[in-house]
Amino acid sequence: RDRCNLRCTFCMHSTDLGWVRTHGTEAMSSETALASARYFLDRADTENAPVISFYGGEALLEPELIEMVMAFARAHPNGAETTFSIDTNGVLLSDAVIDLALKYESYLQISVDGTRHQHDRCRVDAGGLGTFDRIMDAVGRLVRADAKAADRLSFIITLAPPTDLFEVVDFFGDFPPFREAGIERKPNLRVNIVNLHGQEWPDVETGFRSLDDQLDEAAEMYLEAVEAGARDDLNPVITSLFEPDLIKFYHRLRAPLGETFTPGGNCEPGKRKLHVMPDGSFHPCERTGKNFSMGSLVEGIEPVEVRTLQERFHDAVKDRCGSCFALRQCGVCYAAQAQFSNAETGEFPVPEMVCDSVRRSQEKTMKMMARLLEMPAERLAWLDDTVVV
Repeated sequence: RDRCNLRCTFCMHSTDLGWVRTHGTEAMSSETALASARYFLDRADTENAPVISFYGGEALLEPELIEMVMAFARAHPNGAETTFSIDTNGVLLSDAVIDLALKYESYLQISVDGTRHQHDRCRVDAGGLGTFDRIMDAVGRLVRADAKAADRLSFIITLAPPTDLFEVVDFFGDFPPFREAGIERKPNLRVNIVNLHGQEWPDVETGFRSLDDQLDEAAEMYLEAVEAGARDDLNPVITSLFEPDLIKFYHRLRAPLGETFTPGGNCEPGKRKLHVMPDGSFHPCERTGKNFSMGSLVEGIEPVEVRTLQERFHDAVKDRCGSCFALRQCGVCYAAQAQFSNAETGEFPVPEMVCDSVRRSQEKTMKMMARLLEMPAERLAWLDDTVVV
């Protein structure tokens, strides 16, 4: 659905950017929701457990609809092993919703940006009130109801200027809901840097170090811990900042490039992921906004529309990818292209600054990997047990 109970100050859905869905009142009907689940499960790869994700706005504004889809999916011939994932801000995790999540062993991705001060600075409800205490209470009730639920929880951290990174580090190093419930495992985390493209943002307060400087310090902390054989003791924020890119680089394809190559880092539209809007239209993913339609529940996936997406992306980057050292590690995709799109003018560029950002990121990852490779071999043994998801 488009409706959300929060008004996070950095949220693109609170803006009037032309490409993005804005907060509204449109909700997916039960007919559309069930038809979407049926469309997916009828075509699901039976070799792998299908995954159905619920996304908003705020998904938990529709708990009855979620439960209906879950029950339908598990009863479908291809859906007995369906995994469910709910993206939520956590404010609406009532006892009834917790019971539902536990019943279906659902994965929950909850947005928590750090301490009360860090979180409530940006993540406020529609009335302007902070949400930290409500979320911490909800997470606490969830893990007290079932400690194993902590394994299916992940927390999305969004760093917005001005940021005290190490305040966030300390908070998740001693995560209150887990500590109070006697849970010893570290929380699963993903760290994002806020995307303020097209938004006005107040000047950064004085007295804060730049985020780049703080990230450099965090990288040194990571490398020193690995070299000292203390990787397992690392703070989960520090690990989450660097290891996803290191793992991806370590498992990179090493064969010579052929005569042809695929530019960018796109998924195959409709194959790995399919996002269904409340109106039943199909899009590559939840991050591509409203300008990248590729069919609907009525027509199904339209091959011509998919081909148009691919050609449009190729046209935007064709003069760059072949000579770029970061080609195989590139994550530039339709989501990056979407934020610069203009359906009215027919412009769908991928600006050079996007590619520059990828190259800078890859340079940092390569430098870290070079440092790791200088260490004794046993310090890198953990990488052999990882996979690229």
